[in-house]
Amino acid sequence: MSILETFRPTQALEPRVAGPIRKNGRGTALKRDEQNVNTRFVAFSAVVSLSLAGGLAKADDTSANLRLQTFGTEAQLGAVKHAVARFNEKYPNVKVEIAIDPISNGWGDYVTHVLAQFTAGNAYDVYGTAIETFRTFEARNLFLPLDDYIAKNPSYADFDPALFKYSSYEGKTYFVPIGWNNIMINCNRALFKDAGVEEPKDWTWNQFREIAKKLTKRDANGNVLQYGYEVPNQNFFVQPWFLTNGTSPLNADWTASNMLDPKVAETLQFLHDLIHVDKVSPIPGKDTMDNQFMAGQVAMISRGRWILANVEKAKIDLDISDVPSKVTGNTVIGFGGYAVSKTSKYPEIAKELIGALTSEQTQKEEADLGGSVPGRKSAAETASYLAFPPSAPLYYASLPHTVPVPSPANFQEVEKIFIRNYIAMMADEISIADGVKRTDQELNESFKRLAAQQGK
Repeated sequence: MSILETFRPTQALEPRVAGPIRKNGRGTALKRDEQNVNTRFVAFSAVVSLSLAGGLAKADDTSANLRLQTFGTEAQLGAVKHAVARFNEKYPNVKVEIAIDPISNGWGDYVTHVLAQFTAGNAYDVYGTAIETFRTFEARNLFLPLDDYIAKNPSYADFDPALFKYSSYEGKTYFVPIGWNNIMINCNRALFKDAGVEEPKDWTWNQFREIAKKLTKRDANGNVLQYGYEVPNQNFFVQPWFLTNGTSPLNADWTASNMLDPKVAETLQFLHDLIHVDKVSPIPGKDTMDNQFMAGQVAMISRGRWILANVEKAKIDLDISDVPSKVTGNTVIGFGGYAVSKTSKYPEIAKELIGALTSEQTQKEEADLGGSVPGRKSAAETASYLAFPPSAPLYYASLPHTVPVPSPANFQEVEKIFIRNYIAMMADEISIADGVKRTDQELNESFKRLAAQQGK
């Protein structure tokens, strides 16, 4: 179900009533009223004529109707609308309908929604989505390769080549990257100072563990007043712990389980001991501890740049650090991208729309919102971007040491299997030895079903 609104470019959206914040699992902050909204997304239709930064060519008389499906909050919608305005300066006769999905129910729901559109013959022309969905869509051959378009646009050299590499499948590139997030350790500097602990630079698992102990406070009865760390409750957040130990829950090409690797069990045991031996973290629950972090009740959490807007509102003295290393210093990366539907009647003009959506001006605007790390290096070098946190350059500096979040074509099922068993192991509902075996079996059964569906 959707609500369609037509508006003039100068119109502002009605402000929403602020509510408690949670995350969609990989970066977009959602307001509570957005989570409870009865519609799957809110659609907007706009034809705009505003000044186009960067000096595009004179107006083109191409006439078309394009439909754009993207994701995010009203803040992201504003940046998208401005990009469409710049696009319409060159293409005033192209009407662009924008649908934005807040991803309230996760990427699995978004995938189901998009696949239903294609099945019904009602696909959009341009899709914004995230790496967790790439393989699902690519395996179904839903989008056009964009290699020729990318090659003809030298401005894309402003993107780190790794982002285009991660956007490719079987030698072809189907997505133009937008913002990205890698997991860093977010530290409340005031709590470090109060505990007499130096802010971490390069650190190891064991050093992290000792620091987390020092940052945990208890009252006279032993009740925790402040946790040193939040052992993550979400797949994306926990991945760096496996990567820094030189392993992963899945194999390298995401076609089978890797849960029986002894390093997987070792990683899980380390996290388990933070909870049950050191008692520096509670058992992971249904909800993240972002609110507790903003309230100064947790000293460190594993998150990406997307939390900065809420951190600044909460007046938290925050800085970031690389994840602690054991075997490697790698962390995980996830990011979004735009693609053109194979069913689009206007593929060339749809590519031009992607050009506006991924322009330097759009990337800078989105970066200033305090959301993801911009794909363009130039947008990560502005004074406003570098102003906060103090170690802001570290986001981009860590990019060479990132590994994509495992995102097989059956990602939605794989993630549910992993998280369900992971939480059970962290809660002592099942031993780690038995838990990795059960997870391994369930994951491999899922991959067998996927292979059967693909006729392999």
